[in-house]
Amino acid sequence: MTPPLLCIAAGAYAVAMYAPTFTLSWEHSIEKVEWRETWKVRGETMRPVEARIRGTGAGMEPPDDAKLVDGWFVYAPKAQPLKRLELPDSAYTKPLRICLEGKCRPIRAYLPKAAPADQPVVITLEPRECGENPVPGLPEGYRMQPPLHPRSSDDPLPNRVE
Repeated sequence: MTPPLLCIAAGAYAVAMYAPTFTLSWEHSIEKVEWRETWKVRGETMRPVEARIRGTGAGMEPPDDAKLVDGWFVYAPKAQPLKRLELPDSAYTKPLRICLEGKCRPIRAYLPKAAPADQPVVITLEPRECGENPVPGLPEGYRMQPPLHPRSSDDPLPNRVE
């Protein structure tokens, strides 16, 4: 069985990769505290299965059922499955990171350098947005890279388009 195909996009630029689970990591813009969410892909949807907060502060109170584990408030988010996740990326915080098989990198490191930094990053399970069909506004001569598979090498970035 083929692992689920994720599409990571910003503006007209996109890349596909196989990932049955992934973790998003970011820093709260005011409190400078790390958050992590682990997402699981099942069928045509994805949903967060675990969230971790490194502390508390303004607008980041953990839910009542959170447990304190090694300095993290850990809980299971109560969220509906999604097909699309839009992630704003702020210039006032550290870069949004995605972790695949335990290796974390800024999510924009998987996108071509030309991808607009001022546009939100979108994660979707709809492969057509990742190159099966033309992406609106795709620059002339731009071709989607084949899907990245984290197990293909220690560093999945060699397929990155420059």
